[in-house]
Amino acid sequence: MATHGKNGKARTNGAEKLIELRHITKQYMNAAGTFTALDGIDFEASTAEFVAVVGKSGSGKSTLLNMLGGIDTPTSGEVIIDGTPIHRLNQNQLAVWRGKHVGAVFQFFQLLPTLTVIENVILPMDFCHIIPINQRKQRAIQLLEQVGIADQAYKLPTLLSGGQQQRAAIARAQANDPLIILADEPTGNLDSHTADATLQLFKDLTIAGKTVVMVTHERDVTAWVSRTVTLADGKVVSNSAVPNNREATYALA
Repeated sequence: MATHGKNGKARTNGAEKLIELRHITKQYMNAAGTFTALDGIDFEASTAEFVAVVGKSGSGKSTLLNMLGGIDTPTSGEVIIDGTPIHRLNQNQLAVWRGKHVGAVFQFFQLLPTLTVIENVILPMDFCHIIPINQRKQRAIQLLEQVGIADQAYKLPTLLSGGQQQRAAIARAQANDPLIILADEPTGNLDSHTADATLQLFKDLTIAGKTVVMVTHERDVTAWVSRTVTLADGKVVSNSAVPNNREATYALA
């Protein structure tokens, strides 16, 4: 049963509902006609929740992530993040909103190769102007310390291992202290040990109050996530809580 907090927002299972997708349909036109990537789906995530979105290629996972990040807009339906209907924002407003509220982590890291690791982490701060200039370097160092690679701060990304680069990307995603971390196949380019360490970092972020939504082909992520949502042909076919992880995460929400 939903309750309501002091700010009037719905709360589910004791945690504040941060993300709401309502009846989202996304269609694209191609040479063969109309392709429906998402077909009337509903999706929710609460504050301090780690949700894995799983499914085969073409199931709609990346399109869903793009909706959450304001990269794409729905053909119909509503995308409400922390009370803001972002589907109503124009492109300039979306860019500003995204910089403040969303951090992104990708399979291939997407660190700028000509910048040092610390410069990569500072870059989002320079774009959004949320963090004061005289605090940016120290914040970047602190974020790199949190992910265990502060000693790599002044190296170029190409000198780091894949796992270290992904840690740098996770630090960069937190640069502007966003509400939400979106991760697109973040373990797909890592060995199993490094992938496990990366998933633990995401879980730690939820313990610290972040909401993480991760798209993955990996099915065995129940040791880390609080819920798995399975997509097939643009529809949600299952939505399964992981009781022990969910309880542990919400206790700190």
